[in-house]
Amino acid sequence: MHEKVILVIYGRGGHKEQMRRLLNELKKKSPNLQFVSIADVDDQFGSLLHYKCPEPRDKFNVWSAPFKIPYSAFISLIQCIRLVAKYKITGIVSTGPGMAVLPSVLFRLLGKQVVYIESWSRFYSASLTGRFMYYVSTVFYVQNESMKKLFSRAKYRGRL
Repeated sequence: MHEKVILVIYGRGGHKEQMRRLLNELKKKSPNLQFVSIADVDDQFGSLLHYKCPEPRDKFNVWSAPFKIPYSAFISLIQCIRLVAKYKITGIVSTGPGMAVLPSVLFRLLGKQVVYIESWSRFYSASLTGRFMYYVSTVFYVQNESMKKLFSRAKYRGRL
């Protein structure tokens, strides 16, 4: 059965907390909200189906990137194919990190909405993921007004 759902992608730490707050707000407006998720941590939000994906880079070891990026990309591609086979994904919402880029490109090519929310910890510089997602996303949010200088078409709605 193909249920209409959204795909949420987030990472550990602040990314996860921002997604938790966003999902709480979305559930207030749409109590029957259905979603599936991909993250580098176990599901804690009650998604219909959750896939754990390795983060594509190691912040502390730049030399591992050539190995981790292709592996993470392959895993997330397989996960997206499985999700599309099982659900009618209507769009993606992500609070980062880099694991959101490939699925967002894929679903954007499929004509789906892609919403990206730049980290609340960003005031004067863009994250690497944000630099990519600014061009991939259909809607791009910043959580600090100062970031509108870097992302002119971004929307500011306050912090999560």
